[in-house]
Amino acid sequence: MRSLSSRCWLGAALLVAVLSGACGGGGGGGGGSGQASSGTSGSSTSSASSSTSTVVPSGSTNVTIAAARNLPASPVWAVYYGTAAQTDINQLASSFNVIVIDADPGTGTPNFTPAQITALKAHGAKVLSYLNVGACETWRTYWTTVPTGFVSCGANQAAQLGQYSGYSNEYWMNVGNADYQNLIVNYVAPRLAATGVDGFMLDNFEIVGHDANAAQGPCDASCKQGGLDLVAQLRTEFPNAPIVLNAAPTSALNGSSGGLSFPMLVDGNFAEQVFLPSLDSSLLQTLQTWKSTEAQLPRSTFFTGSLDYVSSCSAISTAQSGWNASIAAGLSPSIATSALNQVCWWPFLPALASN
Repeated sequence: MRSLSSRCWLGAALLVAVLSGACGGGGGGGGGSGQASSGTSGSSTSSASSSTSTVVPSGSTNVTIAAARNLPASPVWAVYYGTAAQTDINQLASSFNVIVIDADPGTGTPNFTPAQITALKAHGAKVLSYLNVGACETWRTYWTTVPTGFVSCGANQAAQLGQYSGYSNEYWMNVGNADYQNLIVNYVAPRLAATGVDGFMLDNFEIVGHDANAAQGPCDASCKQGGLDLVAQLRTEFPNAPIVLNAAPTSALNGSSGGLSFPMLVDGNFAEQVFLPSLDSSLLQTLQTWKSTEAQLPRSTFFTGSLDYVSSCSAISTAQSGWNASIAAGLSPSIATSALNQVCWWPFLPALASN
């Protein structure tokens, strides 16, 4: 997501379960090892009871979709990377029921304190933190400084896949690199979860769709599978956390990790610049494929959205045209300025039922 730089399918056994309506008992979400987890390590949400969770047989391993993972099927959502001081927290909390922020504690002066994140959730909103998995920014503290036992992004030259074109302070990363996976899953993500956010928005996930000889972020078969495995590891560590992907390719729908169908491990997917400045039919088709595939799975909800940009919060007519086009396509729209450092209080925003 540009501003932060400036900024299978179901296996045969699961298909049988879907057709027969079978349901079994089990623990938490599965990870790269294919083992079920019943713990709540690093999760900021409480464990859901079996009566409020969807349990799906997938091969010999049960996948539990905790109720806490469920996002609204048609959310009113916003992405905001400014600070708490630059916006009206109460208005933000009462206007949107999914809010994406950058919760990185960094050097000790975060955009939002844990108390402010709690305030964002006061009206029931799900708060997700930005987490760049496909690339690493040089201005993040973990580019250079990490605890013993971890390898920083900067020191992990084996994982660096070249500079992100147009951004001098961001590098594509090999999501299949074990040291990089360890950094994201066991250091970066827990720091974010400790702030009180509900889950994560994984940026630059399109890397798993890159070719091995791509000019930007080349990703071979090991890298592609590694990206799925990284998400599965996050699912194991944070069984209750909603995980939303930015720009996930349709190829991921056919994937699995440790015998677990990848689509069951995530809770949403969106793409940027789908309708504005003009329709990107390829992105739209990708999102609709994700939506239709997830709709066939035994789960409560799946969020499929579009994030489009306008020149300013005064561009109401353009914003509404993008909003209407997304709604007509069956998606959940969000319209913002490309810097994502202010909230546009569009007059056409629907009121939340809880308000």
